[in-house]
Amino acid sequence: MHTPEIYHYTSTHNINMMMTLYRASENRQKATIVYFHGGGLLYGHRDDLPNIYVDQLVTAGYDVLTCDYPLAPEVSLDIILQSTYELCVHYATHRKDIFQLEHNRLILFGRSAGAYLALKLAETLLEKTDMTPAAIISLYGYPGFDVDEFKKPSKHYLQFPAVEDSVVNGIISDHYVTEGSLEKRFALYLKARQEGNWLRYLQPHSPLETYHVSDETFKQFPPTILAAATHDPDVPYRLSKQMSRKIPSAKCLTIYNDTHDFDRDTTDTTGIKIYAQIIAWLEETLTTTAVKEC
Repeated sequence: MHTPEIYHYTSTHNINMMMTLYRASENRQKATIVYFHGGGLLYGHRDDLPNIYVDQLVTAGYDVLTCDYPLAPEVSLDIILQSTYELCVHYATHRKDIFQLEHNRLILFGRSAGAYLALKLAETLLEKTDMTPAAIISLYGYPGFDVDEFKKPSKHYLQFPAVEDSVVNGIISDHYVTEGSLEKRFALYLKARQEGNWLRYLQPHSPLETYHVSDETFKQFPPTILAAATHDPDVPYRLSKQMSRKIPSAKCLTIYNDTHDFDRDTTDTTGIKIYAQIIAWLEETLTTTAVKEC
């Protein structure tokens, strides 16, 4: 078990976000994995990555930085994206003086909605800065919201009891939140997917295509590894497969089952095997690819 260190950053929207750093002590790879959690951008918390996977990554020599971000609908999708961008720039700017990390390369990692944030953040970094991530890890992610399954009632979630408006109204806060447990806030996501109005909760301020990683940007992406299940009931598997075909140096790991977050159940060896493949891929990628440090 590795000892966590806690850091914080206050955004331009006056949102206080915490970060947990797990520092590698041996076999250092001189690279930091910046992690964003899932939860449909409506729930979840930065430390949801099971310890067994954190230990796998840190033991392999990677520093792991798990990050808060503000949740919808208390804030809009625009603010969420701006916040993750600011947080990443803050880390890159202060990795030496605050985080005490020398010569680190940046690896973006996310699961589900967190994978979307990692992908979109990579696009923003390529457009706005000279920071080039060394690699991207996308587990059961998606490139945007212009997807038929995201804009109509979900057959999968319609199997659950309908969520009443009063339940949702009792969850939404009158101020920003940066974490929310499955037990407390999952009903928001459930209702959004049952009614096919997820975007209403995310409150995008611009046309929908603005929030989709473009094909042209994918052509500029650094090496990327993706993993998803063939019969994922939540996020279509084809999205990961399509992204892997658009990114010049990409690898897609396929899990042949009907689970969304295949790495959630740590008693199942699937997750451990996939993370071992990710680590092996990272070692090969960072060794053979010349990446500009940021």
